[in-house]
Amino acid sequence: MNEPKIEDKITGRRIIHVDMDAFFAQVEQRDHPEYKNKPLIVGGPLNRGVISTASYEARKYGLHSGMPLVTAKRLCPDGIYVSVDMEKYLRESYKIREIFFQFTPLVEVVGCDEGFLDVTGCQRLFGSALEIARKIKGKIYEQTNLTSSAGIGPNKFLAKLASGLNKPNGLTVLEDTPEMKEKIMQLPVSFIWGVGRVTDKALLSYGIKTIGDLFNIPIETLKARFGEAMGQFMHDMANGLDSREVTACGEPKSMGREITFTKDIDDMQTLKAALLFLSQKIAASLYSKGYRGKTVTIKVRYSDFKTITKRVTFDNYTCAIFDIYKSSLKLLKELDLIRKKVRLVGVSVSSLKQSLAFDNMLFKEEEQKGEKLTAAIDKISEKFGDNKLIIAAIRDF
Repeated sequence: MNEPKIEDKITGRRIIHVDMDAFFAQVEQRDHPEYKNKPLIVGGPLNRGVISTASYEARKYGLHSGMPLVTAKRLCPDGIYVSVDMEKYLRESYKIREIFFQFTPLVEVVGCDEGFLDVTGCQRLFGSALEIARKIKGKIYEQTNLTSSAGIGPNKFLAKLASGLNKPNGLTVLEDTPEMKEKIMQLPVSFIWGVGRVTDKALLSYGIKTIGDLFNIPIETLKARFGEAMGQFMHDMANGLDSREVTACGEPKSMGREITFTKDIDDMQTLKAALLFLSQKIAASLYSKGYRGKTVTIKVRYSDFKTITKRVTFDNYTCAIFDIYKSSLKLLKELDLIRKKVRLVGVSVSSLKQSLAFDNMLFKEEEQKGEKLTAAIDKISEKFGDNKLIIAAIRDF
């Protein structure tokens, strides 16, 4: 049997993967001391939605992200169930992201609760990769009172694998030692990044339970059973091979929000209120992050789960609540809302540009009013917190 290759001798890279511990649930437990050490489930809406995050106490009942809340309620009837507060979680996420960039410009953010950092060559400034990871974890806790787990390895796969080995609040380095190799070989194949529940079941049907089992399967057999690309991928992962670079985050392509209703609806007033709420949130995000957009897209999922999207593109870039709301409402009115009820509605703004590009441009009075309202709401939210000011209605046009 060949030795597993868990080191990248060509690049000599040092990659850190930082993953927040049960992020949404941990934020709620921090803000609500009465939730601490109790099974807490964040998701919604109840009876229709899925789990976004389950606390470690809730995971003991078999709960996990993506599980229908109806199932979760059956498995953990005494759990605490709270709705997602994305604005609050994103505020913490931005703080964490800023900490990452204090150590290296090569940061690849994954979602709002984890990221890869390539710290190769940063040792002279900040110390070894292990010291950098300790400093990052310490800063995150100091600034947010939240714990994180970090993993260090020669590539992204092994760094992510390491971060999951000692959760919560763990710090693990994957080194090329016989002891570490043996530990990796004994891990379930589900620890491989990219192997989901479906692939895990398929591997289990072939008697492949651990990474070591997968390592011992010839690559030709894997390709024959799972296809060329997936077979190669699983072979490489089992051998600890991953040549992917840490890709620094580029400009956002869009910003959006969506709402899943507690029951299917066909009431236009409820839909209009939802669009207005979403438009306000998106406008605030655009303004606070310094962007304007040119394309508004509406997404509607009917009660039969059929999902459709429609979009419109403006002549000018905007971050005004009026523009986003009126455009999304016009698109909504073009859809079939008579024969079908709506389960979910979403709005997004794309074709983004940084607002600095428009500093010396003149805007129409109506556009200025819309953006001034957005700016005013942003200032109120910054001072008093989100959801303190919600627009109740905008007169139809």
